[in-house]
Amino acid sequence: MVASKLVAVLSTCTLALAASLTGGCAASEPTSEPKADDCSTAGQNRFLFDLMKDAYLWYDGVPDVDHGAYPSPEALLEDLVDATRDRWSYISTKSDYEAFFQEGQTLGLGVRWGFDLDGSLRLALVHPASPAGAAGLRRGDRVLAINKVDVEQLTTDDLWAEAVGPDEEGVEVSLTIERAGAEAFTVPVRKAVYSMTTVLNPRVIQAGSATVGYLLLTSFIEPTTKELDGAFAMFRDSQIDELVLDLRYNGGGRLAVERHLASLIHRPAESGALHDITAHNDRHADWDKRAPFDDLDQPALPLSRLFVITTGATASASETLINSLRAYMDVKIVGSTTHGKPVGMHGWDYCDKSLHPISFRVLNAKEEGDFYEGFAPDCAATETLDAELGDAGETYLAEALHLLQHGACSAPAQPGEADERRAAPPREIPWNGFRREVGAL
Repeated sequence: MVASKLVAVLSTCTLALAASLTGGCAASEPTSEPKADDCSTAGQNRFLFDLMKDAYLWYDGVPDVDHGAYPSPEALLEDLVDATRDRWSYISTKSDYEAFFQEGQTLGLGVRWGFDLDGSLRLALVHPASPAGAAGLRRGDRVLAINKVDVEQLTTDDLWAEAVGPDEEGVEVSLTIERAGAEAFTVPVRKAVYSMTTVLNPRVIQAGSATVGYLLLTSFIEPTTKELDGAFAMFRDSQIDELVLDLRYNGGGRLAVERHLASLIHRPAESGALHDITAHNDRHADWDKRAPFDDLDQPALPLSRLFVITTGATASASETLINSLRAYMDVKIVGSTTHGKPVGMHGWDYCDKSLHPISFRVLNAKEEGDFYEGFAPDCAATETLDAELGDAGETYLAEALHLLQHGACSAPAQPGEADERRAAPPREIPWNGFRREVGAL
């Protein structure tokens, strides 16, 4: 099916993990002739199959299957993607996608959790305005059981989906929590729609003679732009001379928002300097775009280098920020190796669904990309979850400040450490599809 027969492409597009978040907005917007939607399962499957054969980055590897035999487009997508390269294509409802990327709203508990190095399931991030935040849950809390099922059994029997229940308003999830200095307790949390704040803990830290700006950024969505402008106004007023950007939980988002952040951090002397290149498959080279840095009213910070905190959850638009700025300035990475997602997706609306197949590569001004193995840190560090984000003593931030002040890691690299930096965490809970984009349950 050629592009002219596809339903009109949205102005929403994603480069996410992301989970990236899955998403970063494509630099160009394909256009096509609209047609009447056939919202039967067969009609949705047909549209998805034709889309994958045409706009998918690896369209030539899409198998010829009997798409009419599948019970849903979601089931069909699993058999159409190139599983050796594609961990990210997904389908969401149109309403969920628009609420998150345009308004910063999502439905859930409002927590990000994961296993620590001791194998305990702990809360890494609690969104302030979420049901979990209202219930008094905190970063560092250890989760012993979910709905009375202990974590070990959840892991062994892969019962995560059953334990947390459907993504519906009012669904109650009972969490048994252990907190330092207190007895274990159980708290019920009901899923609800809440507004996400994506720029957290912006502050100014004095590190020796350096005045350092710090902020944690969780996603690149529409409300992020205003939040970033406020934080950077504070940084300019404080006359910071160094910046630590914490992207440890940032799975991606819209490329246009990432480009705005890059332009707040650095503005090349050359007017219209190239920020990124989006490159599509050979059927749609006309969709390719070379996007410059934004021409903003406010000045960029007077920085010669940037320090970025990363983990395996740092993906997509977050990695694009690192890759694009590396073409112009020194970017130092602290933490662990990033996810490795150098590709992005446009969004196609069809009936009540929003389809997001991988549809382009992202390159920097030097035409560098394809970082499928992620970016390894200059200084490796381990997250302990024992300190608040933004605390100068928190392990990742402490390492970044040490590198900033001394020009070296707190511990010298050992032989073979580069390979060890790429090691996966002890255990992971998979974040798939739209949930990876949001980056929280």
